[in-house]
Amino acid sequence: MALTARRPGAAFAPSPALPGAALAGLGVVAVAADQGGVFTNDWRAGAVAFAAAAALLALWEPRVRWSARTLAVPALVAAYGLWSLASTAWSVEPSLSTLDVQRTLLYLAAAVAFALAGEGLTAGVLAGTTAIAVWALGGRLVNGVHYDYFEGKLLTGPIGYANGLGELMAIGAAVSFALALERRRPVWAAPLAALLPALALTNSRGAGAALAVGAAVAVALVHRRRDAAVAAVVLAGAALSVLLAATPAAAGDRAAYWHVARSVAAGHPLLGTGAGTFVADYARTPPAHDAHSLYLQALAELGVVGLLLVVALVGIPLGFALRRGLAAPAAGLAVFALHAGMDWDWQLPAVTIAGLALAVAATADAVGKPQSDSVRRADSAVPTAR
Repeated sequence: MALTARRPGAAFAPSPALPGAALAGLGVVAVAADQGGVFTNDWRAGAVAFAAAAALLALWEPRVRWSARTLAVPALVAAYGLWSLASTAWSVEPSLSTLDVQRTLLYLAAAVAFALAGEGLTAGVLAGTTAIAVWALGGRLVNGVHYDYFEGKLLTGPIGYANGLGELMAIGAAVSFALALERRRPVWAAPLAALLPALALTNSRGAGAALAVGAAVAVALVHRRRDAAVAAVVLAGAALSVLLAATPAAAGDRAAYWHVARSVAAGHPLLGTGAGTFVADYARTPPAHDAHSLYLQALAELGVVGLLLVVALVGIPLGFALRRGLAAPAAGLAVFALHAGMDWDWQLPAVTIAGLALAVAATADAVGKPQSDSVRRADSAVPTAR
């Protein structure tokens, strides 16, 4: 994927993929820089920044033709946000639900900006995750190994959470592996030299397992075995469902989190207890703010409707990527979809923004997008040789 290009009549013309790559890459790095974007101030600042980027992109290419497929991800994020906002009417803690909606506004602004960019998003995710890997490894090299009360000696990088960093590394590694297979150029595999060691130092077993599925999806799609790729995703999804439904003791603290989420969902199956209220339901000391599973937390807090919305948000783009044979977005999305079921990735904006960028890449009409008007004018200004 070239990010710069020479065209007749222009000494240098930026590729249409450059804005999207810069937006996705810088977005992931900027949000990850402050503990993965877990603080409310980060949500507000990020939402403003992505909204401003969306406005600039709309001015740059004002005649973007929206299709139902292109609108799918922003529309699903908006629907999830509206349902979360509606849940304040029945929430056990309306203030928590109102606060939770603010994070969804960040995701909506990012999804709209990505949809307007259209191209370059996959390369941007790879660049952003690689930068975070280098950052984390460089910090370990310069500062040495330090013991943390919660994380021990695991690599956490700027995110501050080993499993969150591991998930981001796994997404980047899946994308890098898929692009290297698809384009048969070693340069696309170069990021693995940083991504895989960083993943290993997080000791994130869930991220490693999700990466294995993502790699299998990439291999199947590159070899045009879409049925095998779909089978890998379906089997992994089924295994995750069994794990969430019958949690073994080996799951550690997650056994308690998932049990509470299932109990709350059983008591409030249709509407849930309100967005962001898991902490109010987890009546233990210290309280847990998250159920460590996007799907169980959505079911507990927002009921069946909330669960269907998050499954659609993850599953529809993944389905498009599989059907269109887009190996890199499909591999990265498979990693995100699986690991989000085992950890609090949705509450780590750095991870979710990477997932949203890949989701938009899977549904965008930018594959084979026509040249912009400015490029066409430059081309038409050159006399045709006779």
